Amino acid sequence: MLTLIIELILLETKTADIISKSKDFSSSISTWGDEIYFKTPINGIKLEENARDTIDFSEIAYWVEGNSIAIGFGITPASINDEISLVSKVNIWAEFDKKIYNIDFFRSINDGNIIKLIY
Repeated sequence: MLTLIIELILLETKTADIISKSKDFSSSISTWGDEIYFKTPINGIKLEENARDTIDFSEIAYWVEGNSIAIGFGITPASINDEISLVSKVNIWAEFDKKIYNIDFFRSINDGNIIKLIY
C-alpha cells in the first residue's frame, strides 16, 4: 500500500492548535470527486466562526461532522462551476506548498492509500 507524506504549514486557528498537540497518526484515504479525506483520532474540535464549505487549492480542512481531514484539489459532487466545494462547512487549519504538491500529485492518489501529515 502506498504511503504519502505531506508537509503542512499550520495557520493560527483553534483547530490547528488542537491538531498540532496531537500525536502523529497515519490514516487510510477515501476519495470523493477531486477531494481526499481521512479519519483522525482527534476529538474535541468544534466548528469555528469562519468555517466554510468552499475552499481554495492548498488549504487543509477539518470536517467536524466526519472527524476527518479533507483536502480538495478540484471539482467534487457538491461543486458549482469550478469551485472546490465540500459536503458541509469545515475549519481551515493548514496549507501546503502548491509548488511541491500539485494537482497531478493529488490525482495520483487512490482510495486505500495511507497518508501521514507532517506539521
